[in-house]
Amino acid sequence: MTLHRLLFWVHLAIGVIIGLVIGFLAITGSILAFQPQIVAFAERSSQIISPSHASCVAPSDLLKNASGYRQGSATSLTLFFDSHRPAEVAFGPDSVVLVNTCDGRVIGNGAGRLRGFFASVRDLHRWVALNGVRHERLRSIKDACVVAFLFMILSGLVLWFPKKLTWQHLRPAVLFRGGLRGRAREWNWHNVFGFWMAIPLSVIALSGIVMAYPWANALLYRAAGDHPPAERAEVVPRRAKPLHVDEFQSLDAAIHTAMTRDARWKSLEMRLPSEKDPNVAFRLEEGDGSDPRQRVQLVLARKDGHVVRVDHFSNNSPGRQWRLYARFIHTGEMFGVVGRIVALLACISAFMLVWTGFSLSLRRVASWRKRKASREKVGRHQNRPKSTAQEPASI
Repeated sequence: MTLHRLLFWVHLAIGVIIGLVIGFLAITGSILAFQPQIVAFAERSSQIISPSHASCVAPSDLLKNASGYRQGSATSLTLFFDSHRPAEVAFGPDSVVLVNTCDGRVIGNGAGRLRGFFASVRDLHRWVALNGVRHERLRSIKDACVVAFLFMILSGLVLWFPKKLTWQHLRPAVLFRGGLRGRAREWNWHNVFGFWMAIPLSVIALSGIVMAYPWANALLYRAAGDHPPAERAEVVPRRAKPLHVDEFQSLDAAIHTAMTRDARWKSLEMRLPSEKDPNVAFRLEEGDGSDPRQRVQLVLARKDGHVVRVDHFSNNSPGRQWRLYARFIHTGEMFGVVGRIVALLACISAFMLVWTGFSLSLRRVASWRKRKASREKVGRHQNRPKSTAQEPASI
């Protein structure tokens, strides 16, 4: 058996083993590719028709009105520089109440079901979690399959490489051919999808491995010339007593300071502190939230709003910067709409690679069984005893 043929059989065997998992990740990744844009389109009717250039009510009133509309404790408040957009008061990771920033009127839950759907898909994609319950063994299998998928991409390129670099040999491997059916069509599709999406899929797989494994994260830090961070033991956080509604007014000074701290902000998210927390954490986005270089982290004192800490992207160590790049490159959002389109096409291609790979494997098994049955039939015919006919006696 040649090395090329051995690599082919390893490629085929691993593909059969991990195919369902990669297909699952491809489907969930495709759904999440344009999540912000889909949610924004679904909530377009919640836009403020006649906005004021300045907020008519204090931010604390927005929190109070949202808390009166929905049971539970608010976890964050998001304000937008675009005065047509309502404020978002979050009550957990997938529940949001929209509030008119001018008159303080509660607009409603917006696309609540759609947000919940995307949150469930995101948990499935990241953690293999359903209804907030993580399955660590399934997650470990998923992460291992991503590593194997990276090998599949690289080995597939080796197997794809034609014997001669001529257009006659390259054309069937890089362009879709019409008029093909069955195995020939699926082989053509498998080659074309694999060739054109090899680089995006490799980047997505590599960044996913970095986010999944501490050893890969440490390698990224070392490649950036930085010391890897110490591994943190997973500790169940204590549930601190949330800030009472009557104390929301104490946040106004800090919110005002955050809004005037950076004139380029487009959105401002404040995480509500606990009752005993003296500081308030803010995240200011100077873009649409898809570029870590346009993000500023602020920590302000709750009492008078003075600045405790300011963190820009440039303040991070090289390793931390590379880690942030990996996170936003993984989804393609680092490169805007074009990046999201490429990520979506890569996910679709991954699914097509799984489908055509499974189909080719099943055809190979069917062909092998047919040949085996044919050989057995020939063997039975050859081993059958020959009947000797007796000649009639002469009279």
